[in-house]
Amino acid sequence: MPVISIDVNLFWQIINFFILVFVFNKYFKTPIQRILTERKKKITSELHSATLSKEEAKVSAKQAETALKEARDEAHEILKKAEYRAEEVRNEILADARLQKERMLREASEEVMRLKAKARRDLHQEVTSLAVELAEKLMKKNIDKQTATDLIDDFIERVGDEA
Repeated sequence: MPVISIDVNLFWQIINFFILVFVFNKYFKTPIQRILTERKKKITSELHSATLSKEEAKVSAKQAETALKEARDEAHEILKKAEYRAEEVRNEILADARLQKERMLREASEEVMRLKAKARRDLHQEVTSLAVELAEKLMKKNIDKQTATDLIDDFIERVGDEA
């Protein structure tokens, strides 16, 4: 037996193979290549659009980060202005309170002075009226010296009680 034997079945198998290759090339090669080409184009375009989307996302993220930083800076600035304004209002309120306190103290001092002056006038009038009354009693009674001393002591005592 030879090492390689070619029999009729092998010959027909080879012919069938070539016929199958011919039919495949004639009817299936073009549609399959078209499908593969379309698929390759679709994958390439999707990769390209994904790359663009990724770049756009990076740009959007940077813009969002910049906007967020600006918003934080603006919020910080607003807080600083609010704190400064609050400090101004606090100082204004304290200054107004000091002025009001000084005005009230001045008014109270003036009121005390008026009351003191009125009390002196009232006391002076009372002392004057008591002195006149004493003088009248002394004149009416023409009393001796001892009684006059008693009346003067009584007068001084009454003035002391009223003061």
